[in-house]
Amino acid sequence: MKKLLLIVTILTLQFTAQAQDKIINFGVKGSMGMSDFSLSNSDISTQSRQSWEGGIMLRANLPVLPIYAQIEGLYTNAGSTLSYPSQASQELIINRVEVPIILGAKIGLGEISARAFGGIVAQQTVKDNLSDFGNDIELEKFGWGWQAGVGVDYKKFTVDLKYQKGANIVSNGGSIESNQYMLSVGYFIW
Repeated sequence: MKKLLLIVTILTLQFTAQAQDKIINFGVKGSMGMSDFSLSNSDISTQSRQSWEGGIMLRANLPVLPIYAQIEGLYTNAGSTLSYPSQASQELIINRVEVPIILGAKIGLGEISARAFGGIVAQQTVKDNLSDFGNDIELEKFGWGWQAGVGVDYKKFTVDLKYQKGANIVSNGGSIESNQYMLSVGYFIW
């Protein structure tokens, strides 16, 4: 019992020291992955394509607790290959500015910590090629999504593996749902 209490005390002190290391961190990050879009009310099949994103991040660590909040500003390129019945396939590409607001928990020893996180994502479309599919289809430019993932921090470096889902409404009453799997690498400048 004394050994268990000693281990719990040491881990608690480690978490506390780690959480208080720096309260605010600012950095840059970039991601590569795969994206796919699905259209509601449609018999169009889709195929994944490579996607990327890059931008900045600001993390606030809660004092004493191994919990953090993070906000990011990212420019994202996502897309999918759409296949129509008995027609040629076309690429759907959407560029957007995204602002993920994430809550996470971390656990670790020394300079290495593992994290789990999740949150909401505000998505503002800045460019799309929906006009290539027909003049009557128009994308509502703003939408909400969510993301969840796991990550590892080592010194000033951070690596995340995340899944993100979002949706935008189109003028014909349906929606375009995006699915992304991303591997991110970031560096905290301060």
